[in-house]
Amino acid sequence: MARTSETVFYESSTISSSQYEHDKNVLLVIFKSGSTYVYKNVDYMNYEKFASAESQGKALNEFIKPNYEYALLS
Repeated sequence: MARTSETVFYESSTISSSQYEHDKNVLLVIFKSGSTYVYKNVDYMNYEKFASAESQGKALNEFIKPNYEYALLS
């Protein structure tokens, strides 16, 4: 059975965790401030670059934010 989603927790100063939904290519990023953003149509390769980066904040700004539509959920 294939994974439908995965959650990763980070040691980042600003990002608490992320959840990637494989079947929908949706990335949720949960910030330590309590805000949650949803990024749509994120391909798995860019998600992997973000999730495995030394700095999730830098990777978010480099690989995710400029390339995908996003919205504040909470």
